[in-house]
Amino acid sequence: MIGNDLVDLNVASAESNWKRSRFLDKVFTIEEQQLITNSKNQHQTVWLLWSMKEAAYKVYVQQFGKRFFNPKRVVCHFDSDTSGFVTIESETYYTTSTITKNFIYTVTTLNNSKSYKSTCFKVEDKSYTIQSERLKNHFLKTISKSNNYEFNALSIKKNMSGIPEVFLNHYKLPVSFSLTHHGNYCGYAIFK
Repeated sequence: MIGNDLVDLNVASAESNWKRSRFLDKVFTIEEQQLITNSKNQHQTVWLLWSMKEAAYKVYVQQFGKRFFNPKRVVCHFDSDTSGFVTIESETYYTTSTITKNFIYTVTTLNNSKSYKSTCFKVEDKSYTIQSERLKNHFLKTISKSNNYEFNALSIKKNMSGIPEVFLNHYKLPVSFSLTHHGNYCGYAIFK
């Protein structure tokens, strides 16, 4: 299983005031709040932690089929500036993040030795619907090319837990993947 999350830092600056009263208390553990407070770039650290939590949550939901809203239940740990792990109770999820001046992109897996393909790209259109369609098309073109499938026979549908799955005609393919978009950026991750 694989999860990913992306934060457009410019959009996050414009649309979210993480310094507002009690936001940090609701989302981050005491240790995570200390990481933010001690960081040279607090804005970046907030959204890196957020991205790690979201990507790990996606794997958790795939794994157990259960959703919850309690960001403090999802706890981030760092091995380096761009890699670490997230725990949700007794489960561990391994993270790798790409940090640029424009975005933070995190990929999470259950097994940090398993190989995956991940792509992040810019989309100029800010429409959520158009971004979502471009992301899905980009992802399905990758599936089509790498497996020699007819592109028009591929589709993405969400299951009862809201998890996207890829289909060839009406047959569900055994593909573990994750999609994300925010602001001007989109990304997908898939196991090779």
